[in-house]
Formats: sequence, structure tokens, C-alpha cells
Amino acid sequence: MIKSRRLLGAFSAAILVLLLAAGCGAPQKKAETVPPKSPTTIDELQKSIQAILTRDGVPAAGVAMVAKDHVIWAAGVGKAEISLGRNATADTMFRVGSISKSFVALALLHLSEQGKLDLNARLKDVAPEIPFRNPWESSDPVRVADVLEHTAGFDDMHPAGVYNIADPPDIPLLTVLGRASNSLVSRWPPAERMAYSNEDYGIAGYLIEKITGEPYDKYVHDTVLAPLGMSQSGFQLTDAIRGQLAQGYEDNPPHAGPYNNIYLSPAGDLKSSPAEMARLVQMFLNRGKIGDTQLLQPETITRMETPETTLAARNGLTVGYGIANYTEFVAGFESHGHDGGIDGFISTYRYFPELGLGDVVLLNSSSSGAALEDTEVLLVKYMTQGIAKPQPPATQLAEAQLSNFVGYYELTNSRDQTFAFLDRLLGGKRIMLDKGSLFEMNLFGKPQQLFPVTASEFREKDSPAADRIFTLDGSGNQVYITEGFYGRRMSSIWPATRMGLLALAILLMASACAFALVWIPRKLFGRMRGVPHLSIRWMPIAAMAALVAAFAVINAIPGWLSGTPNVYTILLCGLTWLFAALSLLSLILCLRVLRDSDVKLAVRVHSLLVALACCGIAGWLGWFGLIGLRIWRY
Repeated sequence: MIKSRRLLGAFSAAILVLLLAAGCGAPQKKAETVPPKSPTTIDELQKSIQAILTRDGVPAAGVAMVAKDHVIWAAGVGKAEISLGRNATADTMFRVGSISKSFVALALLHLSEQGKLDLNARLKDVAPEIPFRNPWESSDPVRVADVLEHTAGFDDMHPAGVYNIADPPDIPLLTVLGRASNSLVSRWPPAERMAYSNEDYGIAGYLIEKITGEPYDKYVHDTVLAPLGMSQSGFQLTDAIRGQLAQGYEDNPPHAGPYNNIYLSPAGDLKSSPAEMARLVQMFLNRGKIGDTQLLQPETITRMETPETTLAARNGLTVGYGIANYTEFVAGFESHGHDGGIDGFISTYRYFPELGLGDVVLLNSSSSGAALEDTEVLLVKYMTQGIAKPQPPATQLAEAQLSNFVGYYELTNSRDQTFAFLDRLLGGKRIMLDKGSLFEMNLFGKPQQLFPVTASEFREKDSPAADRIFTLDGSGNQVYITEGFYGRRMSSIWPATRMGLLALAILLMASACAFALVWIPRKLFGRMRGVPHLSIRWMPIAAMAALVAAFAVINAIPGWLSGTPNVYTILLCGLTWLFAALSLLSLILCLRVLRDSDVKLAVRVHSLLVALACCGIAGWLGWFGLIGLRIWRY
């Protein structure tokens, strides 16, 4: 999904980790939710959806429920635009974000069926002008299918490549890709692990243009949208779409956000309505057919749903991210589809091939993923009344077999390489064996039991199919793969050690803040006259203040400005340098007075430890390039 503040959020998280112990900037608490009840009538369903929207401060939802041959219900709930009192309807347009990728993929698969594109062709043979780099190209080339399944290993979009605030809306995609060349680098051998990258679908859009000689959006319209009967939907912001488009909102209470153009338009700039999105879902349910038109062959739809280029797929796992289409288990049923997110909007469409049912949920607020999830669960529960859930597959494995999977698995498929250290620090999973059962546990959270389906594939308790696998990579290392996670097993000594060192540094820095609450008032009231070298006490506090200020600036930067040099981004860069400089100066001052008996020993030792903690954190951030980070050039 394209999200305006995802990159800033990653940097913010790095600093937030350092502030938690001091109580600065606590993470936003998810709204308390109650498992949605199962409405039995459309009226009850609409009221339940409105209750969710009210709970989470979401102005409106566009929803649809479909069967193979008819639309069960399509409607708008709430306000498309608060200031005008405009109600949402089934024809209200929403920005659907990364759902756009499904339409671009359908167009490329249409070209593949015509013999104009080979999904297994090497990208450098199809489009050598795209400035990507792959150190493994001779043995493991980037193929077109790798791009479509996000297995090329490319970094996700960088801030300067997100918002188009200076160029014309029709800037050539090849120009956009040329500017993004620093992210088009394979970070591991292609066709190994999935890492979501919006750049991949910038490439996909460009391939359409190169093969057809037409703008990608025109070809998508002529070969996908028009045959589907989605005549009002489109990538361009036309006057007709503008008149029907819902206002996007942020935060809770909601405030209206601007409409920002994006560079990677094939990856996320489609506008559509629940009524028209229902047509897409019906096409999938009918295996490529809509009405009397066979848009794509059934086997092409199956290929779209089935990952083939990952290590997990080659070892037998059949679910995951296919071609702009991935598997998800909702209310105990297996579904396919895609999610989307862009400034002021989040969305999803799902369809259940075995049930012949599907749904669409479009929200005009990006503030609550819980509202999106809960609304979809309501729709699914309504549609599946009286339908028995499939019996989950199961097998028995001996405790000795299960013990082979035990260990710590470090995440190694980050979307953003600059912030990959955060994933390594916080995103690992521990696999444990207890009383003959296998459990998975994140750093924060409760253990979750895993149920064996085969000798290497597992599922969660209520999942109707296996969605995770243990296998070996090309170097013989054991890996654990599940949705969005590719973890390599390693000794837990270093992860525990680095987390312990970080926690110790945070506690020392927090203790300096606590002691400051004592000595600063005493100093202000004249009770510390003649106390020498107070700089060893206040200098670390000044360093930490710079770090807190950097955190505040991050949260104040409008997302659309994150890729340009401006007062926010320049100040952020300066504050990180200031934190590093003051931390180093604190250490120098502490070393100078280390043997000065005029300062109490406890004060000297504590100040030195705090200064070392600040320098350690500054060095840690600097090692990963966050000290002096010019995000407009990243």
C-alpha cells in the first residue's frame, strides 16, 4: 500500500524506541474493539457499520457484497464530505490505493495471454533501459514475474519518489524509475523472498506502455475497466471523477487532507466506487468472465492467485502474494484479493472462490485499520450465515520433529533497507516447544499455537489452510516464512544482547531525566550555589531534548513534504546532528572531571554512564545512517 507517512513512521519508530522508558511519545492505543456480532438483516448490517465508523472517527464507508451472478448489496454509509453534508452512496468514488495494482496486473496478464509478454522473461531483456541493479543477475536474474510478485528484492519507494508536487501529472514513468534507481537494487537473490515494493508496479506500468505504445492507464481502461463495466473508474483525476470523489480524512477526530498526486501512479492512483468494484469481484468469482465476456482465461486467474517465485512456493506453500492478489483468511474462510491505502483512504476487496461470494470495503479515512477489518468481518459474517466453516487440515508430528523448528528467527525481508535494523531489532519471531505443541511469539505479544498441516507447513488455530512453512535456503540455513515475514534462524544470544544494551541505555538516559526533576528545581531556588561542573548533568539532558525534538518534528512533517528540502526536513537533519554532537560533548566533559574530587563520585560515575549511553545511541543511529539523514535525498 502507498501510505503518506510510512517512511516517516519508520524513522519515528527508531526514535520512539529510545523514548519509551522515559514516557515520551507513547504509541497510539488501538481503539478497543468488540468482535462484531452477526447482523441478520441489511438494516442491522448498515447500523453495525455506522457504529464502527462512529467508534473510530471514520466519516464514510463504501461497501458491496456480491455473488457470482448478482450484487447482494452495494451502498454508502456515512458522509462522503463532512463540510457539505454529502452522503456516501454506492456510486461515490474513493481512492483505492494499491488495489490499483490488481488492474495493472490484469492488463499485463492480458498481454501475456496474447503472447506479447513472457512472465519468465528476464527484465533486462524486456526493458534494458530500466536502471535496476542485481548483483546475482548472471545466476539469478530478475524476471518479469519477480517484479509482479514483489520478489525482485527491490527497496520500497523513497520519500522523494512518493509525491509529485513539482512535475506534470503525466511525467514519463521511465523518468520516474530513473530517479528511483537507488531503490531498484536487488538486496538478495531474486525469486527467494517477498518484500512489497511499489516501484515494482511502476515498472509494470512502464512495461504496458513499452509493449503497447499507449499510456498504461488508457490500456488498462480499454482492456480491463471498460470490459468490466467500470466506465466511471480511472487513474486520472477527471472532472467527472472529481465531482463524485469522497473527501479523504486523517486522524480522529477527522480532518480533511489534500489530494496529492503520486509519481508511481500505476501502483496506487485508481479511483473507483463500491458499485463498480463489485464488478471486479464478480469477474474473479467467475474465473475471468464478466457477463458474456471472457476477460481472462481461468488458468490465468489461478496463476494470479498463486505465488510461484518465492522459496516458500517452491517448497510447497500454495498461499501468499501471487500477482497483485494474495490469500487471507477472514472469519475462518479462505479468500483472495488486495488491500489499498493512500492519503485519506484505505480499502480492501476480497472474494471467496469456494463460496462464490465476495466483498468490497472502501473508507475515506486512513486513521483506522480496525474499522476496515471489522467492517469486512461484518460483511463476511452476514454473507456466510448458515454456511459451515471448512474443517481445518491437521496432522500429527512427533515432538522430536517439532523440536527441529525451535529457535529465534530474525526478519530479513524489510521493505525499507535504511530501516531494516528496526525489523531486525523488533520484528523477529521465537518458535518454542511446550508440552508437545509448537508456539510462535513476537517480541511483544502472547504465544500463538501453530498446528502442523504437513511435515513443514503449519497454520493458526482457525485458519482453513497452511499459511507458513519451515524450509532451508540456498545456503542451508533454516528459514521460517509466513505472510510478510522471511526469518532466518540464528542464535538468540546477539538479539538478546543488543536488546539488553539498548534497554540499559534507555534506562540510563531516563534516570538522568528523573534526577533532573530533583536538581533543576534546587538550582533554580539557589540551593546548589558553588556546585561545580553542572554541565555534566545538563549536557546529556540537552542531547536528549534534541532527540525528543527530532521525534516531534517527524510527527509534524506533512507527508507530502517529506521528499523535499524544507524547514521540517532540514530541521530534522540538524536535530539529529545536534543530538550526536551534544552526546559527544557530554562524554568529553565527563572524562575531564572524572578524577575531580570536587564532584561527588556518584555524580561523576552516573554522568559518565549517561554520556556513554547517549553516545551509544548516537553511534547506533549513525551506523544505520539516521544521524544527519537528508530524507529528501534518501
